Amino acid sequence: MKKKILIILVVILIVVVLGAGIYFILNNRSENKSLDVELAGQTLANNTPFNEMATMDITIEELNTIYGINTENVEQVVGKMPMMNVQASMYVLMQAKDGTVDTVRAELDEYAKQYEEQWSMYLPEQYELVQNRKVGTIGNTVYMIISENAETLEQEITK
Repeated sequence: MKKKILIILVVILIVVVLGAGIYFILNNRSENKSLDVELAGQTLANNTPFNEMATMDITIEELNTIYGINTENVEQVVGKMPMMNVQASMYVLMQAKDGTVDTVRAELDEYAKQYEEQWSMYLPEQYELVQNRKVGTIGNTVYMIISENAETLEQEITK
């Protein structure tokens, strides 16, 4: 009888330890994953529509004035925005400083809402692109992609 109880306890312990280990591995995989901002930026810049349209680089100086993002929370930024207001397609990738990812993401989300509102009264097809934007976080990198192929581009940089 004592042997059966001991075996049951050992099996339960093994299951708990394996479950906790798998949970830890799966949760840390996305947190530890990092994104090479420069490489991801080059990947996006070389794809449609960014390789076909007139764009300007998004610099760290513009983050606060145009996007309302506190530059003290950002180490690096790579991005392209349209030179003319007839296209909404753009992308921005920001390497946030440790402990500021949530703040940078919230500020980017706020900008995205304003950008969507801006386009809601303008060109319907461009407004749809803004509505279907991809915003995400990988490690300390916060990104937004607005494009007709935003989902594909997001997959390209998050592989």
